[in-house]
Amino acid sequence: MSIGSMSKLKNNTNKKEINNNQLHPYSIDKLSNIKPGVKIGFMKFWVAGAAYFLTFTAFQSDPLDLMVVLYLILILGVEYIINKVIVWMHNDKYPTLSYLPHHVNRKSILSLMMTAAYVLVMLLTSYYFIEFLLDLGVPSIGMFFFGFENKGNDPITFGLVFVLMDWIWLMIKNAIYKKK
Repeated sequence: MSIGSMSKLKNNTNKKEINNNQLHPYSIDKLSNIKPGVKIGFMKFWVAGAAYFLTFTAFQSDPLDLMVVLYLILILGVEYIINKVIVWMHNDKYPTLSYLPHHVNRKSILSLMMTAAYVLVMLLTSYYFIEFLLDLGVPSIGMFFFGFENKGNDPITFGLVFVLMDWIWLMIKNAIYKKK
């Protein structure tokens, strides 16, 4: 099989030529059909939930100290994981730059400061929104797993609420940028 035939397998528009029982190592996988917004949303959920999990299970300290550690981990996760992947995913077919929390030059210290402000807003709104829901009697996802007598926050609930607050942030930011 020559190099030209590999290109033919990958970019084959006539699917009848390929035998379905044959392994196609260069064919496009099913995950490529998932829209970038879903991938980015899942990545934000995962980073927020993982940061919450690492902070509140690894350390046994004062809750305010844990929130500061969570804040610092989220700043690093958003700036150096989420924002980098969003920029790398951007192309002509699927523009992803609208999913960025801000449009400050990525190579400046101002970008890190803007990410810190964004994470502070997301952390505080997520935390107080979850506390508000718990005070209303709405159970967190962790309460379903560990019993309703264990009232409190958990990584899955925090990640989902973080993504919800991020979605609200992006709607406001994109509405402001469209007016300019």
